[in-house]
Amino acid sequence: MPLSDAFLQEQLHLLGFRDPDQLAIGMQGAVYRLGDEKVAKIWFHAGETELRTLAELYAELKGLPYRTPKILSLHRPGPYWVTVEEELPGVPLYEVAPEFGAPGWARVRDCVVEVVEALAQVEAPDVLRRTSVLDETDPFRPGGVSWREALTGLVRRRAARFDARLVDDFDAKLEALLRLLAELKEPEPRLVHGDVTAGNILVDDDLRPVTLLDFGLLTMAGDPVFEAAATASVMDLWSPRVREIEAAYDAAFAAGLGYDADQLLLYRCAYSLIIANAHDDDPYDRDSHAPLTAKLFNSPQVAALLSR
Repeated sequence: MPLSDAFLQEQLHLLGFRDPDQLAIGMQGAVYRLGDEKVAKIWFHAGETELRTLAELYAELKGLPYRTPKILSLHRPGPYWVTVEEELPGVPLYEVAPEFGAPGWARVRDCVVEVVEALAQVEAPDVLRRTSVLDETDPFRPGGVSWREALTGLVRRRAARFDARLVDDFDAKLEALLRLLAELKEPEPRLVHGDVTAGNILVDDDLRPVTLLDFGLLTMAGDPVFEAAATASVMDLWSPRVREIEAAYDAAFAAGLGYDADQLLLYRCAYSLIIANAHDDDPYDRDSHAPLTAKLFNSPQVAALLSR
């Protein structure tokens, strides 16, 4: 059953915040402006341990040229945990970005590529050895576990939740995907945000990134190429032109960062399976990503890649 704005505001009233103003709502939770340069986030799924670990992650983030969140306090006024955080500068990229193909879109592309490149320069903080992803409780990549082992394990677990009937020859494609992932060269661990969307990049008036939000959903120690592949997909995931948009970003990542097109597509398949059922427990019952994953896996490009 969807949660009403009145119900969510009441959780903040119980903490003494009289006039909260909703800024955003997503799969992880709802964000409200509190005044006094503070915001509150009501978390729909996260527990105390996860949020305290997230606060550690935020405290350890170093090397990014952007503002990142800082958790000031943690509360549980009702059924959901609430974090009070600093309010950060900028407006969401999606609010001011020209549409794909419109005049000025190249500035959007360059903004996104800059963020992905900046993340690729940051060594993974030690706290990521203890963090989980999505709705899992065990650490994604504890000490001693390789990127390839962690990623293929995650893909297997998420594929077990996917409706295989949506994809032609799903079992064969899955095994090919896992084989190709296992053959990749082990990368140096870098900070992977995992959810670089047009809502999580805040920009200034010139479309320059100033803030990067919402680490924790799929944040991991991993391969920057995976970050790029995921980002190209989620920038406009529901667009009927999503394949064109991905191709435009892939060309920019190849030209600017030297990333390989086949590796980007391989990681995109992995990412698409990982998030296919990420909305299963969404209280707002928003659309599953499963049909989008099926469309990607049934595409000629993926069929060719996974038939090698």
